[in-house]
Amino acid sequence: MADDPDEPVEPNEPVEREGHETLLPSVTRSVRVTNHPKHDAFAGDEPPTLVNRNRGARAGDVIGGRYVVEGQLGRGGMGRVMKVRHSALGKPFALKLIKSAIATNQQIRELFYREARIASALTHDNICSIVDFGQDPSQGLFMVMELLEGQTVHAKLHQSGRFNAKVACDVMWQVGDAVRFIHGRQILHGDLKSENLFIVRTPAQRRLVKLLDFGLSRADLGRDDGLDGTPEYMAPERIGGAPASQASDIYALGIVFFELLTGQLPFRGATAKEVLEKQLSVPCPAPSSVIDEPLDDRADQIIARATAKDPADRHPDVPAFLYELRALMGMLGMEQSNPRRRALAPDAARERRDVTYSVKASAEFFNSVALPMAVCDPGGRVRTANPAFLEFLGAAGDAAGLELRDSALPEVYPTLFADLEAVATKRQPIKRVLYLNEGGDRVVEAAIILSSAPSAAEVTAGEIYLVLHPLRALLS
Repeated sequence: MADDPDEPVEPNEPVEREGHETLLPSVTRSVRVTNHPKHDAFAGDEPPTLVNRNRGARAGDVIGGRYVVEGQLGRGGMGRVMKVRHSALGKPFALKLIKSAIATNQQIRELFYREARIASALTHDNICSIVDFGQDPSQGLFMVMELLEGQTVHAKLHQSGRFNAKVACDVMWQVGDAVRFIHGRQILHGDLKSENLFIVRTPAQRRLVKLLDFGLSRADLGRDDGLDGTPEYMAPERIGGAPASQASDIYALGIVFFELLTGQLPFRGATAKEVLEKQLSVPCPAPSSVIDEPLDDRADQIIARATAKDPADRHPDVPAFLYELRALMGMLGMEQSNPRRRALAPDAARERRDVTYSVKASAEFFNSVALPMAVCDPGGRVRTANPAFLEFLGAAGDAAGLELRDSALPEVYPTLFADLEAVATKRQPIKRVLYLNEGGDRVVEAAIILSSAPSAAEVTAGEIYLVLHPLRALLS
């Protein structure tokens, strides 16, 4: 049964409690796909720090000298999740105890601390905040997160069935924005799935999606005997041994989108091996062929592109995925409001109007300014451009699909693509002087400036800004 787009999200009881069976069984599982013979992670070398856990954490125990355990919330791939309360602040949190089999590997411990430091420094509406981490003498490594009240997307699907198209787009926009944010900071997730997406309620009774466990969900940290992941969401190249990448995260976004729209996974089987074989050879079916209700063709197209077997055929980055998703949202009548409105408080009407004005004013300025300006990806594909830039290149229509390598610009700017790559990598602007022949004896000296989009940019993070500025006319 499809979800109503404005239905308040109801909180759900924890998935698992101490001494009880899991209430909402999972249809997915994480496995290790081995490409080399197994070996003992600790063979021949005792880890420098071994935690002696005589028993698991119980109510009343104090972890890290300041977190009082109140009960268990559930279990995850890395260990148990406890509800705790800060002894001085009195504020509740969720605390994850890392499995001793993972925590006692010195290399994994070092990577855990590195990842935890990165994660705790990130702030985004759609990412579960990590507020603290460390090691307890009795319980070992732990991580402290904001306490979320609600349920996972997986549990919601299991409980209520597939989402309608508007709700699915709303959830995907929020998830995609979170993934765009971490990709812009050179962080990958590596295990995107409906179980790692959590729905909570805002004060305005809107659904807010939180991304869990990014960068920390992979139990293969520091291991070279295979790779971990969830077969139903695993990109084909990862099955072959390739590391996690932006392309593999985009593949998982496509699988999640299919799951939201249909209430089922595109690749299923009795065993993990059977699922992986389908991931390698069977195209993802179109969601419109699975459900018995009309669905805009754009949804099929987005999922088909995101789940292409060849990474080069997928969206080049998450902003491109979001661009197509926003077009679909417009066709569904969701264009009239800010897609991020669901995270706003009830008294934010003026802020929403200000945001709308700012967006429209920026667009008007960009389109009317006389200087040629454009945004492109590091490979030279133009994402958007103002009329002055299109006129400069002699291109008709809009910027959709325009490739700089197909224009005359590389002829007067031979180092263009090397500079684009350098700006994307080093995030330092580059300024060049070009000499443009306008016919006859007239030559124009012009400056072209390439700069990287701010990493916090909502849509253009990871892209390159180009501005062309005429300096003076010369005689040849």
